[in-house]
Amino acid sequence: MNVERALVSKIVQEKDLGPVVEKSITQEFFLEPESKAVFQTLLRHQSEYGQVPTLGAIRLDHPEYRFMKVDDSLDLLIDKIRENHTLALLEEGLAEGVEHYDARNVKDALAALHNTISRIASDVPNSRDTNVAQTGQERLAHYLSLKDLDGALLGIPTGFSTLDKATQGFQDEQLNFFVGPPKAGKTTLMLLASIAVHLYGLRPLLFTFEMSEQEMTARMDAFRAGISHERLRTGALKSEEWKRLERYIHQLDVMPDYWMSADSNSATTLSGIGAKIDQYKPDIVFIDGLYMLIDEQTGEQNTPQALTNITRGLKRMAQNKRLSVNASTQVLEWKMDKKKGITSNSIGYSSSFGQDADNIFGVERTEDPAIQKIKVVLSRNSPPRETYIEWDWEHGKFEELQENPFEATEGGGWDGDNSASF
Repeated sequence: MNVERALVSKIVQEKDLGPVVEKSITQEFFLEPESKAVFQTLLRHQSEYGQVPTLGAIRLDHPEYRFMKVDDSLDLLIDKIRENHTLALLEEGLAEGVEHYDARNVKDALAALHNTISRIASDVPNSRDTNVAQTGQERLAHYLSLKDLDGALLGIPTGFSTLDKATQGFQDEQLNFFVGPPKAGKTTLMLLASIAVHLYGLRPLLFTFEMSEQEMTARMDAFRAGISHERLRTGALKSEEWKRLERYIHQLDVMPDYWMSADSNSATTLSGIGAKIDQYKPDIVFIDGLYMLIDEQTGEQNTPQALTNITRGLKRMAQNKRLSVNASTQVLEWKMDKKKGITSNSIGYSSSFGQDADNIFGVERTEDPAIQKIKVVLSRNSPPRETYIEWDWEHGKFEELQENPFEATEGGGWDGDNSASF
């Protein structure tokens, strides 16, 4: 069946162009010149007169075009032409990739594949329009289901009660940023959050650009086994620590997958990240070191325009793949407020972080090296909040404190007895 000719004929037959436009079908989907020309006429007539032209009106401009009687549904034809367009884009991209492959140019071959995937996502989108007037009963059912939560989270636990109360957990289609000055602990905070997700029974995918996979897994193993990171790293574990490490490693056999990617060759662009997501199908995504990504549109890294394009792309990725996407980046210490500390304006080089984020979590040092301040800097659905985390690297423990340890008390200050286990 000639899908392009069938689709044009069906539009005229049904006198309905709406579903085709809603699915973002454009003239670029047509390879046959005659069908493309007729489709352009349909679009032009719809724009000028508000309706699909009659068969007689079309024949005035296209007297030789052969229409056909079509019994298949319009939805089926739309799906078929979308599939054909996707295959055409794949063929074009793969041909370019093969040329670079034959020339043994790995970098350009990978770039061609990544650009192809990105173009398919852009050119063949899925419509998500909703008629709000007709979905009221569905929303009532959703609101009623919230009563059954009985205090449970809407999303995935972050691992920190204060952040959970503020955000209701990591939720699908949301873009969240973990920010802080260099060496303040944003990578550790994100790693702890990913561990909480895994313990919850879901599959994280973590991209690590600042640290190697070996460095990141060593931290994870120390945290989860409750042992000294330093002794694990140097091979000086005590006997009891080794037993705890072995128990934890054995427990992983019955747990969901946890994917970690340190692939600097193929995952430093949004297309590369998207490809990894399609490959592993995680429940949530973490990206450590967003500022090290390369913008495919400009070819730049860590410039204002590059960062803007990347945050915009990550937001679309979260929405299109219906995942919670979380990324870390640095703030500029000279832009931190002397009283408020980290604000959305502190994030380096682009205002798009504050514009595109659903939540921004900040990590700040305190006067006590063992205690870090964790803040909800910005949230679409919550006022700013903050809490304090005690970091015990010697025993692999990170505990959220129930009170501000730096507030003066009648006893002369914090006595160390107000913590809640991570």
